Amino acid sequence: MGSNCHDKKREETIVSPTKKIVRRKTRKRVRKHIHPTEVINVNRTIIRNEHYYPVYEREVKETIEENYNCGRNIKKPRCRRY
Repeated sequence: MGSNCHDKKREETIVSPTKKIVRRKTRKRVRKHIHPTEVINVNRTIIRNEHYYPVYEREVKETIEENYNCGRNIKKPRCRRY
């Protein structure tokens, strides 16, 4: 009796999806941020200038003398300042 092809064992290969492995290599670096601050101390002097204006009051008596030429006629005077 002859050999039958159907008698051979059939092999099947099943390939699973590729498994991914991620290796992380971490390096740490230092980055310095410098924020300078300047403090200015101001020593201040304030000068207050005060001005006073005193007022004094006094009384003065004044006499004013006026001279008039009134002419010759006493009954009809024609007075003019001289």
